Amino acid sequence: MSSADFKELGLSEPLLKALKDMGFEHPTEVQIRAIPHVLNGNDVIVKSKTGTGKTAVFGISLLQLTDPKEAGPQCLILEPTRELAVQVDKDLKQMARYVEHTSTAVYGQHNMDTEIRALENNITIVIGTPGRIYDHIQQDTLKTGNIRYLVLDEVDRMMDMGFIDQVRRIIRTLPVPEDRITLLFSATIPEEIAGLCRQYMKDPVSVDIESDTLTVDSIEQIYYRVEPDEKRTQLNRILLMERPKNCLIFANTKRAVNQIQNFFTRKGYASLALHGDIPQNRRLKNIEQFKKGECNILVATDVAARGIHVDDLALVINYDVPLDHDSYIHRVGRTGRAGNDGRAITLVTGEDIMTLYAIEEHVGRLIPEAELPADEELEEIRAEADAWIKANSIKIQPPKNKKTSGSRVSSNKKKTYSKPVQARKEAAQIPDKAAPAAQSAWKTAERQDADDNEIPVYSAEDILKANGLSKKPSLFTRIFGKFVKKIE
Repeated sequence: MSSADFKELGLSEPLLKALKDMGFEHPTEVQIRAIPHVLNGNDVIVKSKTGTGKTAVFGISLLQLTDPKEAGPQCLILEPTRELAVQVDKDLKQMARYVEHTSTAVYGQHNMDTEIRALENNITIVIGTPGRIYDHIQQDTLKTGNIRYLVLDEVDRMMDMGFIDQVRRIIRTLPVPEDRITLLFSATIPEEIAGLCRQYMKDPVSVDIESDTLTVDSIEQIYYRVEPDEKRTQLNRILLMERPKNCLIFANTKRAVNQIQNFFTRKGYASLALHGDIPQNRRLKNIEQFKKGECNILVATDVAARGIHVDDLALVINYDVPLDHDSYIHRVGRTGRAGNDGRAITLVTGEDIMTLYAIEEHVGRLIPEAELPADEELEEIRAEADAWIKANSIKIQPPKNKKTSGSRVSSNKKKTYSKPVQARKEAAQIPDKAAPAAQSAWKTAERQDADDNEIPVYSAEDILKANGLSKKPSLFTRIFGKFVKKIE
């Protein structure tokens, strides 16, 4: 197709300019097939998996169809999670860079007064989660009389999260279907969603995007058989073999997410966590840090990760096999976006194998088993692994100590260290003959994957230098109790 593809969709020059600034060169299949129907005033049902470019379908269309000078809000977009609502609002603001349209996001755990002040302005587009949207409608802080465009995004996920009844209540407050355009997007269309379409849409056009290439052809998928009590140890070894530019790790529970991140912290890796118990501001900050490459390892639950869109995500790891088949597609679909190659790895215990077989039937392909990394393989890539560890290590800021003349630290103020650094300093004083015992203890701990005994593996040189110590240790160490294992 030609370089004028977006122009051929009938978009205005300001929108074309914004899309160019965003790096959009050619429309995706779903954009080519769905945008013309929306611009023609049709209700549209889009069945498409994550990562196909459907946000731009409704974002571009709504900006093209609405007049920001008219009374608002004119458009309502419902999203299943806070993170996704924030992400869509951010995308719309980028698309609207050269037009006068305004948008705002409303969601739980966000300041209600701030949202009310934003809604008092003549906002063109409101994006939000069903619960918060309904709260504003009930309090009469969100006027629905002028809404002519309704977008129901990720409807299957909203159904899974129990939001469909709230969605129905919201729709009943809007103008009748004959007076509005309704756009529905979902990875799957089960009967309950089909009933929603029949009840609240008028003669909708269906756009069904085959997504096998998203999770089959463009993404390499493998799995490793692991024992339950060694999952974190094997996760670490796999990361050292893969050495991804960035990695999104999925776990089924908040507790597992916390355990994995704590494990990484003890290993000295910088990582971020994402789940429902983490405060909203912290979650949004974590997402931004991950997307900007400020931290390259993110551990998340399925629901919390719904707002993450990273075009160049190198690796997805299913630390836990997902509990439902569609979640596997959503997870794997995070990598291999925008024409990039993708890779997905799943850790499978004996109890998970039947679930994996069912997932294989669901995605229509066999997922090959791979051999876990052997010690010899890790030794061969030791230099590369050390470089990856250093690039992804926790950055420790040096303490601010008062200094006397020259560079000597004042004796009036006791030097303070983080626990790993203090342990490093003490370890450097332990005789070399302690190393054999430490090696035995370390190997035992690795086999047991014992959380309480796992230890930091920061680079001693890096951490000591970061903390302003003048002497480099002659011995690089790992601490296990009172033992020392030399890093050869």
